[in-house]
Amino acid sequence: MGNDTKIADAGPAGWIAYSIATWIAWAALCGFVSSKALLFMACISLACTIPYLGAAITQLKLGNVAGGVTWLYFGSFFAFCSALTYAVNYFAGIYGWEVDARILGYEWAILALVLILTTPIFLKFAPAAAALSVIAADIGLASLALIYWGFASSLMLQLSGWSFFVAGLFGIVMAVGGILGGAGMKFPMGRPLLK
Repeated sequence: MGNDTKIADAGPAGWIAYSIATWIAWAALCGFVSSKALLFMACISLACTIPYLGAAITQLKLGNVAGGVTWLYFGSFFAFCSALTYAVNYFAGIYGWEVDARILGYEWAILALVLILTTPIFLKFAPAAAALSVIAADIGLASLALIYWGFASSLMLQLSGWSFFVAGLFGIVMAVGGILGGAGMKFPMGRPLLK
């Protein structure tokens, strides 16, 4: 018995969540907000989990393993895990909990390595805006791992933060392009960077 059900791609919603997640990280890393923002950041990150998972499910149903798996682990770690860690950091500051955040460096290092090693897929098959966003995220994630391991110089914080800004900016382009494209309208996202 065949299934002729057609589904739409929720990838643009994933790009929106990604842009929000990267920009709140940019704001925190670059010092535009204080630690008093952490609880709101936790709420925002928790909400980002929903579109990430929607994007993951539709991409996987459409047969896009690279896109689906990427949205899935972004939803799990960039959103859900970040929501939990932002909340822990917020309450640790209030109640004087002793936490060792260096363990988070291992999480971010794995995420950075996986994204860096799969970046060629995005360079070859995704629009230029997506590829540039992923390259910026590569830098942001790798430097974030180093920050958690104690290399938290002002330069490293700014590098990670501004990389996330660039990632989110191109993520917005991808979100808008995907939504408009779904309605048959064109929006410039650029051709793949590799042939």
